[in-house]
Amino acid sequence: MTAVTRARSASTARTLFTHSLLFLAIGQALPALAADSTDNASSTSSTSSDNRLSTVVVVGNRGQARTLADSPAPVDVISSKQLEATGQGDLTRALSRVLPSLNLPASSGFGSTSVVRPISLRGLNGDQVLVLVNGKRRHNSALLNNGTYLNSGSQPVDLDMIPTALVDHVEVLRDGASAQYGSDAIGGVINVVLKQTDHGGRLATTYGQNYENGDGETARQSGNIGFELGNEGFVNFALDYKHQNISDRSDNAPYTDSAGNTSLQHTYYGTGLPKVENFSLGYNAELPVNDALTLYSFSTYTNRESSKPLAFHQPASFDGIQTPYPEGIEDNLRFIENDFQAAFGGKGEAAGWDYDLSTTYGQDHARATLTDTYNLSYGPDSPTNVDTGVKTFSQWTSNLDLTRAFDLGLAKPTQVSWGLEYRYENYKIGKGEYASYGYGDYQYGASGALIAPGTISGAGTTPADAASKGRTSYAGYGEIGQDLTDKWHVDLAGRYEHYNDGSGVTTNGKFSTRYQLTPILALRGTASTGFRAPSLAQQIYSSTSQSSVNGNLLDYRNVAVDSDVAQALGASTLKPEKSTNYSVGLTLQPTPASSLTIDAYQIKIRDRIAQTGYLGGTTAIRDILVDAGLNPNQYVTYFTNALDTTTRGVDIVGDYRQELGAYGSIRYNAGFNWNTTEIDKIHASSVAQAALGADGGYDRQRQGNLKHGQPESRLLLGADWSIGQFDVSLNLTRYGEYTQYGTAEVYDRTFDPQWITDLNVDYHLTRNLTLTAGANNLFNVYPDRTNLPSTSGAFPYGNFSPYGTTGGYWYTGLAYNF
Repeated sequence: MTAVTRARSASTARTLFTHSLLFLAIGQALPALAADSTDNASSTSSTSSDNRLSTVVVVGNRGQARTLADSPAPVDVISSKQLEATGQGDLTRALSRVLPSLNLPASSGFGSTSVVRPISLRGLNGDQVLVLVNGKRRHNSALLNNGTYLNSGSQPVDLDMIPTALVDHVEVLRDGASAQYGSDAIGGVINVVLKQTDHGGRLATTYGQNYENGDGETARQSGNIGFELGNEGFVNFALDYKHQNISDRSDNAPYTDSAGNTSLQHTYYGTGLPKVENFSLGYNAELPVNDALTLYSFSTYTNRESSKPLAFHQPASFDGIQTPYPEGIEDNLRFIENDFQAAFGGKGEAAGWDYDLSTTYGQDHARATLTDTYNLSYGPDSPTNVDTGVKTFSQWTSNLDLTRAFDLGLAKPTQVSWGLEYRYENYKIGKGEYASYGYGDYQYGASGALIAPGTISGAGTTPADAASKGRTSYAGYGEIGQDLTDKWHVDLAGRYEHYNDGSGVTTNGKFSTRYQLTPILALRGTASTGFRAPSLAQQIYSSTSQSSVNGNLLDYRNVAVDSDVAQALGASTLKPEKSTNYSVGLTLQPTPASSLTIDAYQIKIRDRIAQTGYLGGTTAIRDILVDAGLNPNQYVTYFTNALDTTTRGVDIVGDYRQELGAYGSIRYNAGFNWNTTEIDKIHASSVAQAALGADGGYDRQRQGNLKHGQPESRLLLGADWSIGQFDVSLNLTRYGEYTQYGTAEVYDRTFDPQWITDLNVDYHLTRNLTLTAGANNLFNVYPDRTNLPSTSGAFPYGNFSPYGTTGGYWYTGLAYNF
């Protein structure tokens, strides 16, 4: 980073912080809104309770809401106050700080994965977790986590597109729930519940940066306000703005200028978090019309621009061709995204049934652009900024939910719930500008070697790779909940779902039970089957890059599973992933001030979707491609139902509250997750086995990272101390050992367990004004260095640390409640 760049970065940070203070000053100038303020109504979660297990939750059962203690499946509830105390402006990172069963690997630096972070719940991929907002399905991101060490090929929901200022609390169901909610709920369900206050509000501003290098500067402003509507209705508005500068921890690397002079320089800045600027807004509203009908609606919109360095290109790589950057250049991948969701519905009572009729539409539109780049075949006239393509995912879901209690003479009435769902999805991949994938006038370099078309960092989407696909699904589901005695509850759910895209028909069931052994101890357990329909992106994703090898241009291609080349190499239509889930646990409330839950689980997944290895380079593969009339100089990978796996684990969550009189009160919490995954079977076509061995290219590196790439254990110990005008939150997290596998054993690296400390201090200056200061990774802990040789200096701490690779981060802020 040059001195000029550093100065510009520092100036930007000062400007952002000045704007933050101005934002707060505007809030202070709202006396009319604050006139009646006696508490922070907008920031108090509706889930707050002296006893954690008495919190009422919606997710996990239909019909009557149940408390955490009464739930037959494990549920975590995270309040907005807990999210704020993490110091994280993104919902994804905030949840990863407080949920021991949720892991968020550090950005791997590859493409969109640095922007759409792939969460992992109970060791599963991000798209094996269903995300709801106010109980309604949330759409997935348009960006695919492709070519990554972990979660490769998943298309998760991007939680960071939901404005955190609008979030009241988050419910996390740690149990398979496909029989209740449909596809994707193999690992569990995350339900984001929006604020429902009809008065008051909150304005907040924060600023922070990394300890080292002063990079990663982040400024955030947020606010929400509630208004009363007629008939005790409400509407709550919120907005979030965040600007985050890039973080980097790359090492110096060899550099040779155009004159042949060699030195060690810092040329690559892509190891860390990207530069991000996003603006989010949303609302949540309800309007009772009469005793039989309440109308409701909610919506979120986010515009996000992000950029991440890809690689530094040395002058020697130009092969004698003049470019706009004679001394080399580091190009950047930039995404411009527009994401929104809108839901409308009505609920009430008709003919003795409680009903909820709703429709929800969501879309994520992502344009990818390369900046500071060049197409070598264009020579000195190459464009330096090109669009590489647009990806769009849209989803329209309509639901009718009905529930009613019937008195059948049992201990309590029988709760019967059923419903229907219609969902339409569409995924579109648009082609890039011609210069991003095409040829210019220079097809040969000074050495006589062929020049590959497209940009120096790879081709944009070609017309042949552009594609679009839609599908519809229809579902019917039912659930019966019954208290057989005052102590014994059982719940039975079933779901039938039909897809018209070749994914076929699936039927799933779930049995849940809970038994109160003593007044303080209860046992619970579930058994269920589940599924995840293959995403549309996994069915049609296609990309092409080319490389010159021994005078020939070779195509390296990710191809759609139904393409001619994939079919010739043994591909078959993707099937849904299917799971069998079991869990057993207990809830213990030894005193009114303490609680403990322990849950063990097993998740078996059949036909888990993953990518093949690259098929090509052998006589057998070339002959197959020639016989099919295809280009034999191809190395091809595609998505397939590659694996059967078994995941086992244990979750332990504890809570204790202590009153200290004049010294305030402390709330202690503890969480522990142990999780392991084994591969039961690898499915590979005969062609893939002949070319790449029995594993069909799902090699030791992929297998090892799947099984051991995430910490096998995670322990979280926390304390929240309230005394006078201070609220102090201290969290200690121990991440267990994990291993990053290489292509050979000599490149494997195992990372030692580490303790990470997070501290947040709130000082209430007045009843309405709060000063915040804190640190994430207080003691500046880094993963072990890999000490692997690198020509770029990239990733000296590995590619997927669960606690990041940028060390400590401090922050401060002000909040005004009215």
